[in-house]
This record gives sequence, structure tokens and C-alpha cells, in this order.
Amino acid sequence: MRRGAGVFLLILVAGCGSVSVETPPESPETRSARLRASADSLCELGFYDLAAEAYAGAALVLEPGSPARMELARTAAAVCPGPNREVAVLLLEKPDSLTVFHALRLGGAFAALELRETILSRSTPYSEYAALAAAEALVDAGMHHEAAAFLSHAGENLPGAAGSDHLVLSYRVALGTGDTAAQEALRRRAGSGNEVSSALLHYRGMHRHAAGLPGWQDDLVESVALWPAGDIHGAAYEVLKETLFSDPAMASRVAEHFYGGGMWNQLNEIAVQSRNPPAHLYYLAARTRDRLGRYDEAVRMLSEYIRRWPQGADAPDAVINLARSRAALGQVDEALDLFDLYERSWPTHTRMSNLPWYRGSLLFENGLFARSVPFFRQTLAQYPGNTTADDAHFYLCLALLKTGDPTAADELARFIARWTESVYSPPARFYYGRLLHQAGNPGGRVTLETLISDKPESLPAFFARTYLGLPPFRPAYTTEPLDQWMTRNNRAPAVPPASAVTGAFLVEAGRRDWAIDLFRGAETEVGGAFRLGPFYAEHGVWERGPWAAYTMWSLEGANRPLELWRLRYPKAWGELVEPACERYGLDPLLVYSIMKQESGFSPGVYSTAGARGLLQMIPSTSEYVADQRSWEHFTPDALYDPSVSIEYGTACISGYSDEMGGGVFETLAAYNGGPHNAVRWGAGSASPEEFFARITFNETKKYVELVHHNYEIYRAIWP
Repeated sequence: MRRGAGVFLLILVAGCGSVSVETPPESPETRSARLRASADSLCELGFYDLAAEAYAGAALVLEPGSPARMELARTAAAVCPGPNREVAVLLLEKPDSLTVFHALRLGGAFAALELRETILSRSTPYSEYAALAAAEALVDAGMHHEAAAFLSHAGENLPGAAGSDHLVLSYRVALGTGDTAAQEALRRRAGSGNEVSSALLHYRGMHRHAAGLPGWQDDLVESVALWPAGDIHGAAYEVLKETLFSDPAMASRVAEHFYGGGMWNQLNEIAVQSRNPPAHLYYLAARTRDRLGRYDEAVRMLSEYIRRWPQGADAPDAVINLARSRAALGQVDEALDLFDLYERSWPTHTRMSNLPWYRGSLLFENGLFARSVPFFRQTLAQYPGNTTADDAHFYLCLALLKTGDPTAADELARFIARWTESVYSPPARFYYGRLLHQAGNPGGRVTLETLISDKPESLPAFFARTYLGLPPFRPAYTTEPLDQWMTRNNRAPAVPPASAVTGAFLVEAGRRDWAIDLFRGAETEVGGAFRLGPFYAEHGVWERGPWAAYTMWSLEGANRPLELWRLRYPKAWGELVEPACERYGLDPLLVYSIMKQESGFSPGVYSTAGARGLLQMIPSTSEYVADQRSWEHFTPDALYDPSVSIEYGTACISGYSDEMGGGVFETLAAYNGGPHNAVRWGAGSASPEEFFARITFNETKKYVELVHHNYEIYRAIWP
């Protein structure tokens, strides 16, 4: 909802009850209470921008500087999702150590200048961090000279992320003031080949571009190479893309980095918009289409690649992926013809030993089970050491089951004996045990019970419990207080050192990014993360609490307190998760279960595939979600913001849940492996146990299993 709508609503609410001339005038306290009640309702509905304005309205009718007015101002700040000068002005009436940070977040450069004397006089605690936050606001506003004094006050020795931010901000100030000596010194301090040096190159490139100086393109391209998943490359692409469209050599330099950093739509745009795109870039762009399940586009682009570069380095792989994309569209015979072409044209290619598996799997996935069997047997006969051999053997078992072949049980027994470490081993044991049990063989129940005992957290064990009518897994816990349990086990909690106390303050101030390194230092100081476990639970330090719990997990395994379970499985970022789940119709416990696996509740993490943030959204998928919901101003640079990650991620999970018919296993597989692959594995047509068994991505199979286990635990400990 637009901000103007909020102002209109606030005026409407404020005017209620004033039509009748017989109504006595409200006291400021009564009017404030009425506005506050409206704000509370808006919060419950998830309209935080409107709620913040209503809380501010409730504050404004009260006496300036009064405790009630300041409490309402702090409430407005807590729910306000973005800049809001009105709330910042309210906070500045009586700033304390916390309201300084909230005022800077909401008021930006204006608040920084208003707080100059307060911060630089050190009249509030943690002024060095407040000075860094003020400098950040001023640099973002282009006020470099004003920022310099705050950076000097903050000092160069802040630990971890705060120290890195200080260096980057100092470099931006040196660029803005033209201090070349400082720029050179800061580049030396940053070193090379890291995220900080990537950021310095980015800001130098953007500065050179704005000033019309040469070399900016090289700076931005090198910045991407150093940190492909950086939160700065979306902005860089907007100024760089015309060069990338027209300069094939420069486009080639970013191709692999955009692909690895999740900038798939940008890569595709270069391929489509360029008159003469580099061959490898074009191939990678085509691969992004099939990885996103846009098979029509993939077929068109891969066919174009083969037409234009029939002898290109990527031609064999292009033919393979074209065949698989056609198979995904149901074009089985065309796909098989392409595999024949591959076999004739590149008989010594490195993927030739995978060919029988490719043929068999595409036939199986299109329901041609009997036709798939010879190709799976060919893999086992000709390529028994190939990475696809266990896949082929298990899919052979499934094909025999699907066709009602009486040898299926014997083949499953052979698979179980041969592939003891395969990810398909637990599903094979489930199917084998069920077949025996259905045949009246008592060994079937033994097989299933042994699976439950050996792999209690696995999904096949879950299916076995369900099949045998046994109760589901539930964690055992006690009500003993955590600190008492720790003391009894000779792991007494530590008195939090000053660094941990500072970290807890920064968490409350909204600068968790600066707090984490302080907590790591505190853990070393007190002799281990576990000693700060109760402190982390009290202050909601979700990024370190689960690790602290894990380091105590082996103590009294059957006698763990509920507090320890909740420390390891927290309801992290609940103020964002709960309203988002309400909007999109999801169980928040499922989202917490996903977040634990995706990021460990740390918003700054990224993967080698370019997934970012708390829910590890890939930029191209996020852009698709934004397009579907008509959300404007999408940028991949925002995905490290917890509110953005949770909003986009929850919307995406909800969409997949609808697409997959609400099945938890299918939804999880779609989120990790792609909805198009979930359909390929049988979503919507196969039973849950068959669907899980057919997942061919090892990572996705393990992901579904782990998140489901998380979900079982969350539902037990947070009823």
C-alpha cells in the first residue's frame, strides 16, 4: 500500500467521532489510545507502514518528551519498515542509546546531522557504533565531508563486519573528497580477492562512471568476478549493461560469474539483446532457462546455439540439454533422436557413459517404464563405476515395481546389498520391506523396523512408521531450566563479557550484522559457545544460539530440556515470519524449518549458485515472484535484507505449495530443486513415498528429509 493511502487512513481514523456537535471533545489521552488501538489492528494485519503512521499520530497528540509519547515513538520505530522522517523527529525529542540507532535508520542523513553533538560528545553508550551508522547514512546521501568526522570518531578498530564497513565507507568518502592518497592506503588495507576489495572496486567503478572517467567498466567487471553473489551487482549491471550488449569480450568476462552468482535473468538479457553474443555466454543463458523450467525458451535457445556454433566447445552439452528439455515437454522421440546425434557426433565425450541413464530416465519420467528397463541395465553392465550407476539400478527397481514385474523384490535385495551408502538405500529398504510384508513374509516387518531403528530421522523411516501404524517421531524433552541442566552437567553458563553485552545491544538496535563477530569473540573469551547459550536464548541471538545448543547436544541425549531444543530450533525473525505466513496461508513452523536448513538464521549467507539471504532466494526466481505479484522496484541487491528475503521466500513457498497441491514433500522439493523438477519426479501423480524415492538430486533428497525432520521437531516443541 502506498504511503499516501496511510496518511489518508490516519486522517480518516483521527476524524472519527467528530461529526456530531453534541460529542464532547476528546482528551489527548483518549484520542491517543484510540489511534493506538487502530495501529495495533493494522499491525495484526501486517500493514506496518500504516501502523507506524498511526502510532506516530497517537504520539503527536501527547505532551512533547513525555514518557507515553516516547514509548509510542519507539513502538512506531519498531514496526516501521522503511525511512520515515516523522517518526525520526519524534525519536530525536529525547534520544537515548537505542533511539539514536532507530532515528538514524528512519531519518537517514537528516537524523545524523541532528545527532551530531549527541554522538560525537559520547553522551550515549556505544557511540562508536552510532557514529558508524551516522556515517553510513551521510555517505549514502553523498555528504562525504560531513561523514568524515563520524568515521574518525568511530575509529578503525571495530571488529568484524563493522570494521569492514568502516573501511568501505572511508574509501567512499575518499572517493567523494578526491583524496587519492587515502584511496590507495585503504585499497592496500583491504587486500585482494575478497568481498571488501570487490566493494571498493564497485564504488570506484560507480564513481568513475558518474564522473565520466575511463576504466569504470573494468572496475565493475572485476568486482563481479571477486564476489559473484555480491549485494552491489544489481546496481552495477544497470549502468554496465549497454557495454555488455555491445562488447562481446567484456560480456565473456562476466558470463561465468553471473551464472554462478545467480544473475541468470541479467545473463539471459545480454544473450538476447546482443547482436553478437559470445558463444559460451549464450549457452549459459540457455541453461538458465532450463534450470528455471522454462523449457520452451531453453529449446529455442539451445537449438539456436547448435545452429550458430555446431562445433562450439559447448555443443555436446547443448545437444544433451536440448534433448532433456524436449523430453520435459513430452517430446520423447525427438529427445531420443538428439541422443543418437550426440552418440554419433562425439563418441569420446566425457558424458558418454551417462547416456544410457539419460535415455532410461527420460523414458521413465514420461511413463514409459518398460522401455526404460534396458537402458538402466545397460548402465549397470557397461558403466558399473559411473556416478549414475546407483541411480540407474534404483530406477530399474522402480520400473520393475511400476510394471508389476515379479522380480522386483529380488532386484531390490541386490540393490540393498550392493549400494549400502547410496542415498537410494533407505527408500530401497522401505520398498523391499513393504513388498515382503504384503506377501506375508515376517521378514518384511523386521526390515521396516530395522530401517526405523537405523535411520530414525529419514523419510523412508517416516513412511515405514506410517505403513506399520506406529506413532510418528517426537523429540523427548524435560522442563528442567537450561542453566540448571548445564550446571548439573558441569557446563555452567558464563557471565557474559562486555563484548557479548555490546552485541546484545546491537541486536536490539537493529545492527545484527555488526553483533555477530562480537559474539564469536565472546565465545572464545568464555571458553565456548555453549557457555553463552542461556544469554543467546534471552536476547534472541538466532545466528549463534543453535550452534551453542549443538555443542551441548551430546549431554544427556534422552534428557534434554525444552529450552535447549528451542535454542537449537528457534522461532527466528518471528516478527517478519508470522505476518508473512498469515498473508500467504503458510504454517510459520514450516518456514522456520526451511530457514534453519537454508541459512541457519543468518541473513548474510549465500550459496555457490547465487542464492542469498535467510530463505536463500536466487535472484531470477525472486524476480519471477515479483513479476507474478506485480511488485515494483525489484533488485537482487535487496535479497540480503531479512524483510525482503522472508516476503519473497514466503510468497514463493506458498506459490509452490499451491502448484504442488499442498504436499509438504513436493513443496520442499520444488523450493530446493525447482517446481519443474518436482513435476518430473512425480508431484501430483506419485504417492509421497514414490515421489521422494524418485528425487534424483542428492542435495534435494537430503534437503527434503532434513527440513521435514526440522518440521516434526518444530511442531513438537512449539505446539
